[in-house]
Amino acid sequence: MSPVAPVAERDDWHRCFIALVPDAATRETFAAMPLDVAVRRVPVDQLHLTLAFLGSVSPEKGALLTAALPSVIVPLPALNIERFEYWPNRSHPRLAVVSFAPSDALAEIESRVRTLVAGLGLPIDDHRPFLPHVTLARLPRNAKPIATPAARSDGTADRRGETVAEPGSVSRFDTLTLYSSTLERRGARYRALASARVPAD
Repeated sequence: MSPVAPVAERDDWHRCFIALVPDAATRETFAAMPLDVAVRRVPVDQLHLTLAFLGSVSPEKGALLTAALPSVIVPLPALNIERFEYWPNRSHPRLAVVSFAPSDALAEIESRVRTLVAGLGLPIDDHRPFLPHVTLARLPRNAKPIATPAARSDGTADRRGETVAEPGSVSRFDTLTLYSSTLERRGARYRALASARVPAD
């Protein structure tokens, strides 16, 4: 396992979160996915799967988190893509996401991350259930409803009208990263503060 590489300065510990980062091939696959409407895509180097949102932390607690980050790593097999969908729904689309089927290894990493964060006395957002996904694009608040695709005999649309992944579609995540987030005119920009390699199973 590669050591954690901290790059944070004192002013970097705002809007922090911990996420899994897809490998290069998976990022390219996500970037090539066609979308139904003109949207603001997340830059390919910013794609991630959030495990825990922390908010602002002190540099001292951030340093402790950085040092402990490798301790939560477990081998992670490729994740099965479940579907492509718009959140919260096609009638009021705000995000275009790829969601993933449940995984024991993913659930274990997520649980270990939250246990670490709680053990350090850091804040954590526990108000929303863990729904593993990668956001591909963001839509404006006034985005028009997106038409529901017609049902197809090959099983590529589920009963909610979302696009189901082709059988065998998988994604690999090879890095666990602690990020900070800065709000800019074109949206949030993420900076990696520390990271550790995640071995494949």
